[in-house]
Amino acid sequence: MQPLVIAFLIAALSAAIITPLVISGAKRWHLLDAPDATRHLHEHPVPRLGGVAVFIATMLGIASTLFFGPARETLTPEWHRFLLALLIGGTVLFGAGLVDDLRRIRPLAKIIVQCIAALIVAALGFRIEILSVGSSAVHLGWISIPLTVLWIVGVTNAFNLIDGLDGLATGIAIVALATVFAAATVLGNLEVAIVACVLIGALFGFARYNFSPARIFLGDSGSLFIGFMLAVLSMHGSIKSATAVLVAIPLFALAVPLLDVSVSIVRRFLRGVPIFSPDARHIHHRLLALGLTPGRASFVLCLVAGGFAVLGLLLAFAPPPALIGMALTGGLVSAGIFMYGIRQLDYNEFVEAGAALASGIVRVRRVIRDQIHARELTSVIEEADSLRHVNQLLAASTPSFGFLGVEVERESSLSLRRLNGKVSGLWKLDYMLASANPTDGEPYVLRIWCSSGEGSRPFGAERLAHILVPCLETWLASPKAIGHAVAESSHGTYASKELAAVRESAG
Repeated sequence: MQPLVIAFLIAALSAAIITPLVISGAKRWHLLDAPDATRHLHEHPVPRLGGVAVFIATMLGIASTLFFGPARETLTPEWHRFLLALLIGGTVLFGAGLVDDLRRIRPLAKIIVQCIAALIVAALGFRIEILSVGSSAVHLGWISIPLTVLWIVGVTNAFNLIDGLDGLATGIAIVALATVFAAATVLGNLEVAIVACVLIGALFGFARYNFSPARIFLGDSGSLFIGFMLAVLSMHGSIKSATAVLVAIPLFALAVPLLDVSVSIVRRFLRGVPIFSPDARHIHHRLLALGLTPGRASFVLCLVAGGFAVLGLLLAFAPPPALIGMALTGGLVSAGIFMYGIRQLDYNEFVEAGAALASGIVRVRRVIRDQIHARELTSVIEEADSLRHVNQLLAASTPSFGFLGVEVERESSLSLRRLNGKVSGLWKLDYMLASANPTDGEPYVLRIWCSSGEGSRPFGAERLAHILVPCLETWLASPKAIGHAVAESSHGTYASKELAAVRESAG
């Protein structure tokens, strides 16, 4: 344990000494992050090269363990490969982030670099090959490589996106690394515990300059480097029984950044805007909108991250009899916090999506019921002996469909008497009916009346017409319908009678 303490102190002291030098150099060369009153909410320009100090301090801390730390006694081939994966991948992402801090690069280029770093880790043999939940294990086979890349790229980006408040990313990283360190120590993953301890030390030394009011930001060089390290360490530090990854540890240790990026993707999708477009509606932005200071908002999110981390450790190492109960309790509590947070943070996208989903479930049931009734109605209409009989059948079924009226009429008829003179707020759907009867002087229509009031279901009119029209057209071509039309024409058109009745009632 003493060598780990030495490595921690070396990393912490190195960061504490190097960070002021980076601040001074960034100010001299005007490498500052300027406020813009939208996403960058600090009051004054702040240096953005904190990743330089964290990267150098981490490398010095790891080097110290190789000379006089516990790693010197555990220089196995696996330790060499693991260290090589971290150093190469971490350096690649630190370099990409540094270029972005100095000159800016496109988001797609950063994603490509992250994929390259993830593939390096996978190529060196560190992959998610087995997922373990309690006593159950799932072997992934060839899916392990794309899943490993997805995990590393996803965590790296999630951590990069959460770096929006003074000390927030640093605090979240310390909580996650402490969780990884505890899990790795219990599982005997000494190499992960060493690197996690060193990185915690580097962040502790950097934190005093990064907490509110921040004198320096991590920048992309820091957030990409730390995000990559967190992804690999949480994955490899949660391994037991050779290759099985305890799912709860990495997921819960990084719950806050993963939740933030997931919420961002879903709400942008619901809004119909590009998923990777930047905005000022991340969780930390919404906390500021509620009136919290940057320091308090960071503290709240770090506290939430700590709660999730503890829950993840409990789920990972709980005895089997207690696992189901703890998982259900944790799931219910997490779901409750999520629903409460969505409402308090004014994420209207999720409120409306939930309402639409609930309405959609009810509507699907109604659609199925209406279509069943419509199919049954067609079989009855086929036996009708007159148009009046057809309309009686349609009128009897109208309440079940939620309409004001369903009838077969001549096109010019309005049937206002049936609606008791109420015409405001009403609409009708006329569906032209084809007829094989040559004596028809005016076409028939299937007319559906509906109100705009509550309880009406206008969305079902077209579906009802789609089912009824073929049946009605077949009936109109039958001998019974042709005989009815001939009788109608001998006594004057139906439409003329109807219009005269309308005028009489109006007068």
